[in-house]
Order: sequence, then structure tokens, then C-alpha cells
Amino acid sequence: MSAWDGGAGVGDLGQSSVAVVVSLYNPPSEIVERCISWAQKIGPVIAVDDGSPNPATRQVLDALAAAGVTVLVNSRNSGIAHTLNVGILRALHTANPQWILTMDQDSELDDGYLEAARASLPAETSHRVGMLCASIIGDIPLPLIRSHARGVEVREPIQSGMLMSTSMLRAVGLFDEPMFIDAVDTAYVARARSGGWAAAPIVGGRLIHRLGETIPATVAGHPLVFLGRPRNLTYHRPFRTYYTARNQCHLAAKYFLKCPGVPLATQLIQASILVSLAILAPDKGKQRRALLLGVGDALRGKYGPLGVEVRHGLGLPAPEVDPAPAAVPVDYARRVIKAQILLSTWNGERYVAELLESLLGQETRTELQILIRDDGSSDRTVDIIRNFAAEDSRVKLIEGTNVGVNRSFLELMKQSDAKADIYFFCDQDDVWHANKVQVATDALCDQLESGRPALYCSRSMVTDSSLRPVGPTRDYDGPSFAQALVMNIAPGHTMALNKPLLDLVREHFDAERVVLFDHWTYLVAAGLGNVVFDHGWHTWYRNHEANAIGYAVRESWKTRLKNLAMRNFGALAQQAAVFDGEFGPRLDARRRGRVQGLAHQGGPFARMRYLRRFGIDHGSTLASLSSAVLYLFGRYRPES
Repeated sequence: MSAWDGGAGVGDLGQSSVAVVVSLYNPPSEIVERCISWAQKIGPVIAVDDGSPNPATRQVLDALAAAGVTVLVNSRNSGIAHTLNVGILRALHTANPQWILTMDQDSELDDGYLEAARASLPAETSHRVGMLCASIIGDIPLPLIRSHARGVEVREPIQSGMLMSTSMLRAVGLFDEPMFIDAVDTAYVARARSGGWAAAPIVGGRLIHRLGETIPATVAGHPLVFLGRPRNLTYHRPFRTYYTARNQCHLAAKYFLKCPGVPLATQLIQASILVSLAILAPDKGKQRRALLLGVGDALRGKYGPLGVEVRHGLGLPAPEVDPAPAAVPVDYARRVIKAQILLSTWNGERYVAELLESLLGQETRTELQILIRDDGSSDRTVDIIRNFAAEDSRVKLIEGTNVGVNRSFLELMKQSDAKADIYFFCDQDDVWHANKVQVATDALCDQLESGRPALYCSRSMVTDSSLRPVGPTRDYDGPSFAQALVMNIAPGHTMALNKPLLDLVREHFDAERVVLFDHWTYLVAAGLGNVVFDHGWHTWYRNHEANAIGYAVRESWKTRLKNLAMRNFGALAQQAAVFDGEFGPRLDARRRGRVQGLAHQGGPFARMRYLRRFGIDHGSTLASLSSAVLYLFGRYRPES
């Protein structure tokens, strides 16, 4: 058996079998020379920029592209895990390597690194070597561990300088994106070890890399001196302390005292760093707040990027949906983007003209079309639309019979322009801000041609029937698949979809068994693609007596309890069963287990086991706990 079960042996760890993936964020100009060197000595290089806010990054990316490096960009900061996954997927698709070398932008390889890696991988071994890792960082040898199952390993590998076998990647999967940053490599190595893969040291393999920042420890504003020597701290900024605390709690819960997994020494070292910052750092007040917020979110099972409440607690600005300057492709402003608005109407004569005026008045660089399907109106709605269509060729009308909102939007998706790049759902009684189409298009600019399903959604400004503002809809930290199974934070009137998502929704749509077309769209995007949630609003959502579904911005506890008692939770389980039937084989094991546990519930003990493993994510701690109780007592069981 070869070193990694059917993969390359020693002779195959050469230039033709290795691809390099490097993550960038406000990269220095020196990265161009490094990437050129890696391309010459190792193999093809894929550089992924993680939404750099510095406009000067565009010059660096252009220089990389001119040098033959494959350059990819995230439209906003998406975290190191997502950034590496983007590069790895591209490398697997285009280069077909047998090993992938992941690098940070500020890391360099010592001379002879690849040769040392080749020498460290014997042709025949009883252990599955999935990762070859630097054994020396700077001048510091990394501690090793030895086990009977996997031989000698690096105790705490870092992803920079790590050679990952593609056999292991296909078996274990990619980096855990909800962790965002910090301990992403630790979590991956633990998961790989649990699957029987070893993280072997590259004997003599030295990575030139800076391990954190050190600052003087202080007490009451004065340097801390112990045994005649001033003491230093390993320093993280408060936002990084939040991620460290949160993710280390996650790892401790999953791997504490488990072997294989995360060594106890690793967890103790990280805990000591966090405690030291909370006691001795110059900004110890913020450090304590970040530590508590991180632990709190870990206990609530919240992951991903910084949430709204955490940002507020740490004094950080609200998240933005606008793409970073470096993320907009060079030819984006010149390329014509085709956008199509899909509008279903039914007896909407009172407000539809005002809506259409706002749609036709969009300030956008896109080539805009409006496709309207009337669902059998008996008032003047069709006549009003015909008048608009006669005056503006961008408006197209389909006159249909009354089939209901789900089937009407399904018919719109079937009749939509196959050549469009982005699609919008629309309600008949809203008013759109003039920039709505362009904001959503910019937010998805790096995903319109990615081939991966992508969804944009946002908050709304709720108004009364005269468009007097009542208040914005609720803000959320962001989307998640767990959340999408039991609630919808993406109303249809805020949605924009790329073509791969529209195709998936249209081709796998059961109008009778899904809750609503927009919830199904959100679920598909969260489960199989990417969701961008805009914390701002670009729609006036008109609340009036004829709304099919309205918003209550301010509800009393009495009203909330009444709505809770009347709600049909079983429809969510039915929708989960449909999703499992359509997409189950495409999900990873944990996601499919979450779907099936909701769709096919057993008795009370089975439901209790489900809650212990997955919980219910309903947007807030109180709502999630309430939903867990309802699930436990069978309120989520589908109706027979």
C-alpha cells in the first residue's frame, strides 16, 4: 500500500503533481515575486484574495495575473477557511494535482523544502500520510507526538506550508467555513486524524513565518517584571480573541480528552493566552468582553463571521454588503450584466403602478428586464401592466389563471430569460429604492459566473399603506443551513439569485410540499451554495389589509405566544423531507443527519438525541430554546 492509499509515492511529489494555494488580504507587493518563484519551482499557483479593502490590492492582483498566476477574489471578507476552500476547489478542477500546498501571504519556504518533504515520505508505510507539515517555524522546532496508529506527527500543524494529499481532501472534505478564522487548521487536522490520516513532519522542513505578535505585559499601566525580566504577551486584537475563544470552546467540546483529536496541551496553551490577555493586555477591558462574547456564542452554537451584537459589543462598525475594492473584477464595469425581475401579480391595481415606476427607475449598469405573470386578476391590474408594457419594451406580461403564489413564481422561473445573469423576485405592492438592483448585483459580482448557487437577501423597511415608515425588519447575524431548516430570514421581495441557483430551485420545486417559494430558495442556497445577507434595506415593504404575508415590526408577548400556538411547525419537517429527497446525497454527513432528524422524527428519546447533537437554530437564544422544547414534545412532527 502506498503512503496515502492509492495516491502518489515519493517520486510523484514533484512539480507536475503539486499545486499551490495562497490566501491574500491586503497583500504586500513582494507576494508577486514569491508566487512566481513557487510557480517555477513547485507547480501552478492559485491566489485567492479575501475581499481586501485596500484599493491598492488591485495592482498586486493585476501583477499576479500578468505573471500567469490564477487570481480569484471574494467579494467581501469571508474568512481563511472559505478562502482556502475556493483555491483548493479551483486547483482540483483545473490542475488535477496529487498534493496541494497551502500558503499564507507572509510565509516563505526555506530552500529545499519540497525535497525535504519528498524525503520525509517513504514509499511504503503502514500509516496513511494525508498531510506533510513544517517541523520548524522560524527557528522554533514544533513539538511532535507519536501514536501507534499514525506514527510520528506534528502536534500542532499550521496550514501555511502544509502539503495536503488530494486523496485525503476528497475523503475528509474541505476546511470548516463556519469557524471563519483561528483554529481552522487545528480543526481540520483533528477531523483528518479521526479519519485515520496522519500529519507527518517534514524532517528539516523550515517555514519562514511569524507566529503571532508579542507585546509587553502590563499591570496598572506599568510593564510587568518577573525575576528581573520584563514579560511579554502573545497578543491578539479583541476581534481575534473572540474567534479564538469561540472556536477553542468548539474544539474542546468536540475533542476534549479524545484521541485522535486536539491534544490537551494545545487547548491549555490557547486558554492561557486568552486569560493572560484578559488580565495583562493594555486593552484588557475589550479583551474580557471579547472572551465572554466568544464563549457565549460557542455555548449557543453560533459560528461564522462576527455577528451584529458582537460587533456592537466590541465597538466595531456594522458589516457591509458592498464588495471590497479589490474584489470587483477588472472588466466588471465594462461587461454587460443582464438582470431580470420576476413579478407575480393578483388583484394589485391599487399599488402596482407605483411599484413598476420604481422598477423602471432603477439606477443600474445592468441590462434590466421585467417579466410579470398575472395570477388571474379580476380587477384592473392587467390593464395597468399592459399600459406600462406598451410604453416600455423592458416590461413583458404573461396572463395566467389563478394557481397561487408558489405555482405562479414557479411558472415565472420556467419562463425566465435563460441568458440572464441575475434574477430578482418581486412583490406587487412594494416600492424599490433606486439603487436596489445595483446593490444586489455588486454583492454577487464574484458569483454570477462561479457555477455555485448564490443568493442575496436583505432587510426591508416596513411601512403603512401610505408608505410611512414603521420600522426595519429584524437584523440577523447572518444565514446558516441549520437556521434555514426552521426559519426564513430571506423574504422573496429582497432576493436576488444567480442562474445556478434559479436552475436548482426551478428543477427541484414541489409546490404542494414546500412551505413557500422564498423559504425553499433560501434553504437550497444555504444547503448547497452561498448566501449574502445585507444588513441594510433597499425596499419599502408596504403593510396593508390585503397582504398575503405581512410584517409585525413590534409584537407583544401575548401576540407572539398566540402566533406560536397557531403555527404549523410540521410543514417545516415536510419541507426538510423534500429537501432530503432532492439533495440528500449531495450533503455532507452532518448536514444530512440534521435534515433527516428533522424530516423523519422518532420517539421522544430519538428527538432528545437529535437536540443533543444538533439543537435548533431559530435566530436567538430564547427562540432556539423554545423551538427545542416544541421539537422535543413533537410539535415539529409532520402531519400524517
